[in-house]
Amino acid sequence: MKDPDALSRRSFLQTVTCGTVLGGSLNRCRSAFAQGSSQPAPLGEFGGRWRLSFLDDFANAAHFDRYWVRVTDRGGDHQTVRLPENVAVSDGGLHLKLGHGNDEQRPYTGGFVQSRSFRQCFGYFECEMRIANETGVNNAFWLTSDHATEGDARFELDIAEAKYPNLIQVAARSWRPRRVTWSATSRPDAKLSEDFHCYSMLWTEQEFRFFFDEVPIYSVANTFAHTPAMVLFSNAVASFAGKSDGHVEGSETSIRRVRVFEKVG
Repeated sequence: MKDPDALSRRSFLQTVTCGTVLGGSLNRCRSAFAQGSSQPAPLGEFGGRWRLSFLDDFANAAHFDRYWVRVTDRGGDHQTVRLPENVAVSDGGLHLKLGHGNDEQRPYTGGFVQSRSFRQCFGYFECEMRIANETGVNNAFWLTSDHATEGDARFELDIAEAKYPNLIQVAARSWRPRRVTWSATSRPDAKLSEDFHCYSMLWTEQEFRFFFDEVPIYSVANTFAHTPAMVLFSNAVASFAGKSDGHVEGSETSIRRVRVFEKVG
C-alpha cells in the first residue's frame, strides 16, 4: 500500500507493536455473510442495533464507476504500478489483475480502487476475498482517512494484508501527527488463494477488533482514528510480501462482496 506522505513505512519515527492477539478456531465464512443484509455474527456478540450502510456485490459492471474510482498509483515501497486497466468487474466479482509493465523500477502491474463518495467513521467493515495464487503479492483490504475531513490526524486501517499461502497481517497506523503502528499477524489453517474468505474489522471510538472468517484474531485500543474513512482494495508485488518468482501474469485478487454496517442504537 501507499504511504500517504510518500515515505517508506520502514522509516517510521516510532513504531509500536502491541495489543491483544486473540485465539480461536479459524472457520470458513459463515452463511450470514452470503445473505446480503444479514447481521454478521461479531455484531450480534458486540450488541446494539446496526444497519447496513454500504453494500456492493459487484454484480453490475455498468454501475461500478458510480461507486468506485480506479486509481493509478506508482508510489509505495513495492515493485508495482497500479493501473485502471487492471481492474475488471465480471462474473459477480471485482478482479485486480497482475501483470508486467515497462517500468524498470516497477516491472509489475496491479489494480487499485477506492470508494468514490462513501465515507464512514466507526462501524463494521467486511469483504469476501480470494487472494492471488502467487508468492510475493500483497492482497489488501484497507481504509484511510479522507484529506477533506481528517484535520491533523492522518491514519490507515489495514483490515487485511494477505499473502500466499496463508499469512494475514492486520494493522492500525497513525501517520500524523505521530507515526505509530499497532499490528499482528495470523496464519490460519487454510490456503487463502483456493477459496473466498471473510476479512473484517469492528472500528469503534474506543478500539479496533479484527476478524478472519468472523473469528477474532486481534484487538487494540483506538487512540487516533476518529474521522470518516474511505474503502480501498489493492494488490502489488512487493518484497515485504515474500519472494516472487516473477511469473504473475494471469493471476488476480478477487473480491466477491463488500459490506459496511453502522451502529444506530
